[in-house]
Amino acid sequence: MQKKRIVIAGGGFGGVFAAQQLQKLSGDQYQIELISENNYFVFQPLLPEVASGTINVQDAVSPLRLLLPKVKVRQAEVVDVDTEKKQLIVVQGRKRVLIPIAYDHLILATGQVTNLESFHGFEQHSLTMKNLSDAHQLRNHIIQCLELADVTEDEVIKKRMLTFVVAGGGFSGVETIGEMVEMIQRTLRFYPNINKDDVECIMVQSGARILPELPEKLSQYAREKLEKRGVEILLHEGVKSASATTLTLGSGKKLNTSTIVCTIGNGPSPFIRKIDLPQQHGKICVNRHLQVEGQSNIWSLGDTALVPLKDQPTERTDFAPPTAQFTVREASQLAKNIHALESGKAMTAFTFTPRGMLASLGNYSGVASMFGINMSGLFAWLLWRSFYIALLPGFATRLRVGLNWFYDYFLPRTIVQVQQASGSGCKYMHFSAGELVFDQNQLLDGLHIVVSGKLEMRIAATDDQQEFVKQIGAGDHWGEKILENQVATTGVVTALEDSLVLVMDKTDFGRLKQALPSFRDYFDQINPERYSSAIKKTDINN
Repeated sequence: MQKKRIVIAGGGFGGVFAAQQLQKLSGDQYQIELISENNYFVFQPLLPEVASGTINVQDAVSPLRLLLPKVKVRQAEVVDVDTEKKQLIVVQGRKRVLIPIAYDHLILATGQVTNLESFHGFEQHSLTMKNLSDAHQLRNHIIQCLELADVTEDEVIKKRMLTFVVAGGGFSGVETIGEMVEMIQRTLRFYPNINKDDVECIMVQSGARILPELPEKLSQYAREKLEKRGVEILLHEGVKSASATTLTLGSGKKLNTSTIVCTIGNGPSPFIRKIDLPQQHGKICVNRHLQVEGQSNIWSLGDTALVPLKDQPTERTDFAPPTAQFTVREASQLAKNIHALESGKAMTAFTFTPRGMLASLGNYSGVASMFGINMSGLFAWLLWRSFYIALLPGFATRLRVGLNWFYDYFLPRTIVQVQQASGSGCKYMHFSAGELVFDQNQLLDGLHIVVSGKLEMRIAATDDQQEFVKQIGAGDHWGEKILENQVATTGVVTALEDSLVLVMDKTDFGRLKQALPSFRDYFDQINPERYSSAIKKTDINN
């Protein structure tokens, strides 16, 4: 008997814990496959400590293949789902080949992404705290600011370099600024030309208090603790726009800064936005069993889904909050319900009473509300660490993180700045004679311009079309229409001789079209049918 295929889209809390629970429940009864763009699981609550250098970058992650030894792990990007054929469509590899993956049950756990479209200039001039590279980038940026501030003789530049702003006063914002302050204060001894009073850390919160999810007494404690450590907290204040040197607040006030950390502005992933499943506020609608509404074999959880806690939810509090604590419990219940459905048993509605909420303020201080008991200070901070180290998946990860915390108490923070080489939006690609440039059923990664050499585009004959063959040489280009309408290729391009091709990625191509009218006019006037036979007529976005 063929095993039922359970496909999981997403390698975060929801996807990983659902896969682990399915393994425990069924043994080898199911064929489980998890698709993730990264080959590791990152524990997001620890990102502020990665940014501050408390935890090493590699110690905050766990390899998916280590966590899920009996699960097939595929590193790929999810692009579409065909509910009629029961197929999840992904692209993988350098050539971005489209791969259909058949499923009997599909779990959507891709999470949310940062969406800063509402804030002018934030995409270009702010830092986020969503993934591991964000935390690494923030750490390098802070060190770079300290390095420049220590040697510059321009007081305006020095003030700008030493003004650090965090937008958002929720858990992520509070923990981020708490770790930033601790990192800066512990490393100032290496920068003799920077005084403690030169550093200005500001938190901007649109609400009446920070940490609004916690009781007001704890919120006030957190505010007083941060202010005592030098953080200026602006309440009832929003953010409006950002430039390379200035943050403009909702009130019109301008802050001279080159560091804006944005912990607000979340939205659904592009994949979730385009799939034809019921959604509200950018989240997939599911029932109490975590099945997508109208579907018996598609499931969703975490911050991908709108998970009801009541049969007739009406208020915001009637839905599960998008926290790690809730997502882990949702993953467990979802796995049990799939197993129950396959075993012919009744499913159970999701319900969960959280243990409480905790937040670290940095510098061995925290706040916690557990089982109705409010705590603050060192004990709350220790409780926070104990809770999260228990939640970490895998003994090796727990051990590494625990050792990081132990060493941090005795050793100074490192101020090594590991710069990553910035990739160019354009790249040259060399192809030898006879080498395949691209094959059928691929998504092109950019506009292709032939610099030198000669290539051949060929599409095999079909019942209603003759074979299409065309030679292309220096100055010819293709891919502009594919970038505008994400479609898959049906043709094959092969190098007839040693050739050099310039590839411009989609983002830079769009920016040039927007900025240069002549560039835009040139491509708008091109006959869209000249390579039409090399493009599938089915748009995967539809």
